[in-house]
Amino acid sequence: MGHTPSDLIRECRISRAKALLREHRHTVAEVADLVGFSDQKYFREVFKKATGMTPSEYAKSKEG
Repeated sequence: MGHTPSDLIRECRISRAKALLREHRHTVAEVADLVGFSDQKYFREVFKKATGMTPSEYAKSKEG
């Protein structure tokens, strides 16, 4: 498999964050909290590593 349980959980959280950001109903801080990140800065780092964009950039992009 090559993935740890932590990796899979993180992927699920980022996937949910992407869906929430596409809805444009929540701030980035709210999305971070909703998917289980208490530290918004850490959420931003993890999200950018996973997607190549910050959460704000993602929300404004064609994907978001």
